[in-house]
Amino acid sequence: MAETNPSSKGQSFGFAEAARFWEPRRIWYNGVLCLAVVLWVVLTWPHFRPALNLVALGKMLVLALLANICYCAGYVAELFMQPVVPQAYRRRVRWAVWVIGILLAILLENYWIADEIYPDVHQDAAILAAGGKAMGGGVTMASNMNFPAPLAVVGFLAACGGLFVSVAAMLIFWFARKPKFARQAATALGAGAVIYFGLLLGFSVGSRSNTLARGQEKYFCEIDCHLAYSIVDVKTQAEGSSTDFFVTLRTRFDETTTSPSRPKDAALTPSPREVRLIDSSGREYAMVSSSGTSLMTPLKPAESYTTQLEFRVPKEAGRLRLLLSTTPAWPDHVVIGDENSWLHKKTYFALRDERML
Repeated sequence: MAETNPSSKGQSFGFAEAARFWEPRRIWYNGVLCLAVVLWVVLTWPHFRPALNLVALGKMLVLALLANICYCAGYVAELFMQPVVPQAYRRRVRWAVWVIGILLAILLENYWIADEIYPDVHQDAAILAAGGKAMGGGVTMASNMNFPAPLAVVGFLAACGGLFVSVAAMLIFWFARKPKFARQAATALGAGAVIYFGLLLGFSVGSRSNTLARGQEKYFCEIDCHLAYSIVDVKTQAEGSSTDFFVTLRTRFDETTTSPSRPKDAALTPSPREVRLIDSSGREYAMVSSSGTSLMTPLKPAESYTTQLEFRVPKEAGRLRLLLSTTPAWPDHVVIGDENSWLHKKTYFALRDERML
């Protein structure tokens, strides 16, 4: 029950008391975020015209759901505030948390629109003008992420921070002989873990395996810009019982996907890449050698270079596909939407000039 004595400190978590403050202001929270989207569309019209379709609307609804899940962080703040803040001062603390939270939400929303949506819509318009299919038209841009990278990074950092705060709170409340609040902190930790891993596995299960034809590009998100990779040539040479494949890979810094805040002449050093061939049975073949420009060579916007990769595979190996991915590191496995996350499907390159789905 909520505390009745204004001068004393709470002895239990008053959910009804917290909901009376947070839920009415959820409407204003959603209204402010919607207003920001409307202003982007109106002030930059007709730039966003290609994004006005059902697919884009579905993505926006998912993001709206995520924004409201993040809003529930107010209840987490209540969990730590109510035991230590007298009731007479709680409303002021709540207002401070609400204002800080909505300012942070506006900042993240505008950063995501400017970095992830605005450049991609520009690219979609160019693709449509060329007679191709844009991201909103049912064929998505092949990428190593199926979730906005800035939000994925922020979500991962928030999850780490929430884990640290929750464990610390559990220990503090336990040693302070307040087991009820320690259990509530553990409940908050469990709920946060369910939400985070639900999103992690949901986007992994919702991903699909894709194989790109000759010349099609796979994008790698570098937070505020994108690198695009494509196969431009494949040559073979028989060597006894094996076949050598010489794959020419093109790396391109797509200047249309850079964040407005990124300097236009700033060089980008690619993240470490892992390259291997995979046959129809799932057997993998590591690269034998490489020549030309290293895949770790920095690029400036609009620059590109080619690298020749050599692989040696048995002659009986069939349906070979090339997998280019970021070298897996432990955080990648628990970053929402990352190609290296658990159960996430991969995007491959076909060695033959044909579409393979």
